[in-house]
Amino acid sequence: MHIINFKHENMDDYGKTTACNVYSIHVKVDDISSKAKAMITMIQDTSWITELDIIEQTSFEARAQPTIDKLVHKILSKVTTTLSDDFGEFLISVTAQDTLELQYNHKKIPLAELFKEKKTGNPGFDFHTETSTQLLAYGEAKYSGNINPYTKALKQIKGFLDEKKDKMELTDLKHFTSKESINNALEDKKAFVAAFSINSDDPSSIIKNALSSVHIDDLLVYDELYIIGIEVDA
Repeated sequence: MHIINFKHENMDDYGKTTACNVYSIHVKVDDISSKAKAMITMIQDTSWITELDIIEQTSFEARAQPTIDKLVHKILSKVTTTLSDDFGEFLISVTAQDTLELQYNHKKIPLAELFKEKKTGNPGFDFHTETSTQLLAYGEAKYSGNINPYTKALKQIKGFLDEKKDKMELTDLKHFTSKESINNALEDKKAFVAAFSINSDDPSSIIKNALSSVHIDDLLVYDELYIIGIEVDA
């Protein structure tokens, strides 16, 4: 993984006046086989469960193990040099978390699929971090092998907000983040991350298109927004 470019954006350049801190990041992943192996190690590390009390340990372990088995044995272990849609979305989530940790000192939270109770429909955000400013960051990851799905990511975030899924997730997220970030979330102070694959010879123009999108406008009322475009060299 290589961070190619990052910027604290001036949204006036896009005709959008806002107090939101908006960051754009361009990342490239050029060895998916090695990345898949690293993801297997990361997913199998359940030390985050042992830090909980005994009741929570029992509950989260029961939720996590079937997902760990599926990810490791049915998706990640079969990756060689090509990407499936299932692997692609996990790759985008993990790369976004790693990027935010490395570049902006975020704290990573276990992938949402590992601790969420399985329900019908889309259960909610794909990944989370805690920002250095003690905000919960809710992330949505979208992968495609031929388009640049930033619109899908932005619209999905707005849809989840309309369904109040950010608030629904606080019951679980409180176990993995600081009281300050939870309190900020209760006051509607939070961050969002739209992470998506880039399929273009001009990645910077794709990121600019995402920043110019009308679908970003509803997210600019919040404290922080991260736009992460990820090139995957398969």
